[in-house]
Amino acid sequence: MESISRYGTPNTRLISMMKSFEYPFRNVKAGDKFSIFTDDQMDPLIWQAMMASLHAKNAEACLCLYPKRAYHCADPSVMAVGAAKEADVVIALTTTALNSGTPGLRQIRSEGGAKGKTPIWLWEEINQEILIDGGGSATAADVEEMCAVQARMGAICDAGSTITVTTPSGTNLTADITGYPEGALENRWGATPFERDPETGRFSRSPGTWPFGEFHVEPKQGTANGVVVWEHTGQHPAGHWKDPVRVTLENGHVTSIEGGHEAAMIREYLNTHGDDNSWIMGGEISIGTNKLCPPYTGNMRSEKKRYGAMHLGIGHGADRGDVVSKLRYEAIADRVTMVVDDKHVLAKDGVILV
Repeated sequence: MESISRYGTPNTRLISMMKSFEYPFRNVKAGDKFSIFTDDQMDPLIWQAMMASLHAKNAEACLCLYPKRAYHCADPSVMAVGAAKEADVVIALTTTALNSGTPGLRQIRSEGGAKGKTPIWLWEEINQEILIDGGGSATAADVEEMCAVQARMGAICDAGSTITVTTPSGTNLTADITGYPEGALENRWGATPFERDPETGRFSRSPGTWPFGEFHVEPKQGTANGVVVWEHTGQHPAGHWKDPVRVTLENGHVTSIEGGHEAAMIREYLNTHGDDNSWIMGGEISIGTNKLCPPYTGNMRSEKKRYGAMHLGIGHGADRGDVVSKLRYEAIADRVTMVVDDKHVLAKDGVILV
């Protein structure tokens, strides 16, 4: 992130940052209850701006601040999970990734409070530059365009059986993508984010990631085969990588992770913080659709949404629930070509064609 490296993160950026919350908070009403999860590594100005934006709409925001977790997908504080049970929406504003795979997050999503399931809006690893100048500066027109592209990709995958992904750096992966409910991918990825359910009036399960912009499909368990080359960044080690990492998958299992220092650190990370299922290809095959996310930032929150880049996750599944593991690990492959059933080209060399 060039501006941050040059100039730091001055408090005066609050002036510009407030505008970044206009779109995601456009449907917030007086009395809505938000529980914000954050940690001691997150830029305080971001959660302050978030709380100020919610307060300006007469919503109630409760900040749950705790020490940074030891690894991505580690559970938040049990006290934060308790606070979430009273919230209409939980916002994950942490520097380690959170998602529905962790026990605490699964509890929130499946139980919620007396009103039922609680949506979790994922904003992890975000920074000022992403919000102000990057993918978080997207307008309603930008989001509408992304939703339309994602819906078209979803419709093709809903009707398809297999997906093949290649990259110039050596990725060559195939997987079975059958087994989703009819229309599931088109409906999910074409949905406008941060919308209220017209029947219940609640935010419910509408998408809530920011920056917005990805389409993903989860391989059927045991069917992913080939090689994925993670190129220049991942969740760990953070930042820019010197050497790419070559991952071999056989029948849905990671059989080798090869490369330089980064590969060794990933193997150690999985062995230390993961379990046997963390080496299974649940996760997701995802392509970014946000043209406002710049390349080579070293920041996964931005890179995973970047137009034409793929983040591939191993470990617990993003959709099906067939693979449950202690963590999911994600990293970036660039300039992807995605083909469904050997004939429908979703993207070629990082350019989306549908």
